[in-house]
Amino acid sequence: MAIANLSSIVNGIVMQSHDQFQQITHDIVWLNIILQNYSELYTVIRQLEFALLQMIHHSDRLLGAIQRVLQGKLPISLINNITLQGILRNLSLQLPEEYKLILGT
Repeated sequence: MAIANLSSIVNGIVMQSHDQFQQITHDIVWLNIILQNYSELYTVIRQLEFALLQMIHHSDRLLGAIQRVLQGKLPISLINNITLQGILRNLSLQLPEEYKLILGT
């Protein structure tokens, strides 16, 4: 009788330990999923920060180019190669005969 009673107590403790182990395992899996989601969130936040820094850099360059235009200077960053080549060709055609550009068009 005492052995059966002791066995029943041990069985109860083992079952309770097993239930607690299952709960801890479930909590660890849930925590792992949450941490993975946070990791993905942090990755997206870092990508947004990088895109924002690029946008700020491009805005600064654009504002600098606009300021140069307002001063009457045409920044190279605002025109493409074909337009620049056309400007140089027109400029070279308007130079007197004895003058030439350092480099050909």
